[in-house]
Amino acid sequence: MTGSPPALAAVAPKLHLRPVPSVDGPYDDEIDEPAIAPAGNLVFAFPPPTTAELPLRLAPPAAELCDGPGHHHRLPDPRPWTARLAQAIVEVLAGARPASQLSRVATLDVLALLERGSGRLGARPGGPPRRPIVGSVHVSQPRPGVAEACAVVDTGVRKRAIALRLEGRNGQWRCTALHIG
Repeated sequence: MTGSPPALAAVAPKLHLRPVPSVDGPYDDEIDEPAIAPAGNLVFAFPPPTTAELPLRLAPPAAELCDGPGHHHRLPDPRPWTARLAQAIVEVLAGARPASQLSRVATLDVLALLERGSGRLGARPGGPPRRPIVGSVHVSQPRPGVAEACAVVDTGVRKRAIALRLEGRNGQWRCTALHIG
């Protein structure tokens, strides 16, 4: 007996292939671009940017805006704040703290410098890594809303120096420049 019994072939329903209904909206390449109709000077028609023109960077927080002149009286005393910031910076340089923790108090350029130098101060030849300690901190204010500071850092093997520039924005200090000696 080759083949199926005639009774089973008559009972089996005929299968139909049907497309699955779409539950998604159309993709970007499936939408016809509407023509831009300028209404006065409110609409700007710029060519779409290419990836070669725009480098990938973090967007600065909205607090990047400056208070303007005459609002520097709301800034706290920079001396104790600078000592804590200097300790946090050397901990980043020792590899004990991620640089992203300082994103609210440092500019993107300073954060990039810290990420490149992460782990630079933590290595000790022939011994376990030691967390650097900030010794003395000296702060001067050349003009209102600007503070410049330097700190002596004890790494265990030798002493090093860091220099900072702080600018007051929105009632808080922000590190805008850093030099590691």
